[in-house]
Amino acid sequence: MDNNHKEPQYGFSPLTQSYVPPQAKTSGKAIASLVLGIISLITLPIGGILVLGIIGFFSGIVAIVLASLSFKEIKRVQVRGRGMAIAGLVCGIVATSLNVLAFIISFVIGFTSAINNV
Repeated sequence: MDNNHKEPQYGFSPLTQSYVPPQAKTSGKAIASLVLGIISLITLPIGGILVLGIIGFFSGIVAIVLASLSFKEIKRVQVRGRGMAIAGLVCGIVATSLNVLAFIISFVIGFTSAINNV
């Protein structure tokens, strides 16, 4: 038996870095939709301040629009971010509908109190 026998080297070192395939890009519209949807939900409880209520309402609408545009982009270009687009869409719809409901309730309360004072 030969004790000087070595295993053959195959041209790589165990210390080399392994190949990591590039990941698909995330849709910027989906990210913006999620951020605006969260902003619209955050401004919802403090919507009594007129400016923040308007910001929350319009950011919710823009979140809905960006989410629908990002769904088309994700399907067409094969980018990531479908979950963020769904979350932005849901946040935008919930915040916008609650803002509209709060506006209607405050309008009815103001209208009835104005009629009662006449």
